Amino acid sequence: MQTIAFGFILFVTFCLFSVFPTVSTQTHGQSCHLRELDLCAATLLVFTQNPSELTGNDVELDKQCSFIREAEDCRRNFTRRCTTPLQRELIDYLGEGGRQVGQEFCTRGSPLREEYKKHARCLGLSRRESAGCSRDLQRALEVVQNLPWDSRIQTGCCAYNRYDACTSSIISSRCGPQALSLSRQVLRLAASRLPEMLCQSYQASSKKCTEALPASGESPLGSRSNSLLSRLFSTYAV
Repeated sequence: MQTIAFGFILFVTFCLFSVFPTVSTQTHGQSCHLRELDLCAATLLVFTQNPSELTGNDVELDKQCSFIREAEDCRRNFTRRCTTPLQRELIDYLGEGGRQVGQEFCTRGSPLREEYKKHARCLGLSRRESAGCSRDLQRALEVVQNLPWDSRIQTGCCAYNRYDACTSSIISSRCGPQALSLSRQVLRLAASRLPEMLCQSYQASSKKCTEALPASGESPLGSRSNSLLSRLFSTYAV
């Protein structure tokens, strides 16, 4: 599900500017670079190429879950090597709810998984319609990349809330409120509690967000961007 991929990317982005700014470049003799987290997100960008959301059978969902686990293992390996015990404790706390949802999503016969299968085809069609939402998010990530640390939370939150509002409108109108509720559950799988906790005061339609974000519909720089995540978007976008 594309929602998982973008949610994980959002989680990575928020970690970059709110949890990991003080990560040392050398930990226990090992080199650490924040771009490793971007590469963890790349695993789930490959996942967006998978057409299984149009069918939602168990074999395909198991394959999707292998991507989810690989991305989470990548993130966990980075935090184990490159963060302080306090940072790891915070990340584990923020991600606990997402891990629980992920475990249920990846268990055959679970209520969440069976509910997802009912809506898989419609959510897949909604994904195609939400390409504009994704491009706006990609462009916003490029902007966040170039901001000073103290400005990134506002712009990141505005980008998150605009993406959520954009995709929610499409899913609600095409697939109904139950599918929307499900989509938000799965988004939490990847994005954790972090955007939810930080971003309540940044409404996408507010003046502070419209001033902070590039205009909706503005073309991303893509391969010309200095944001690795944006270049990955361009490589795997469908």
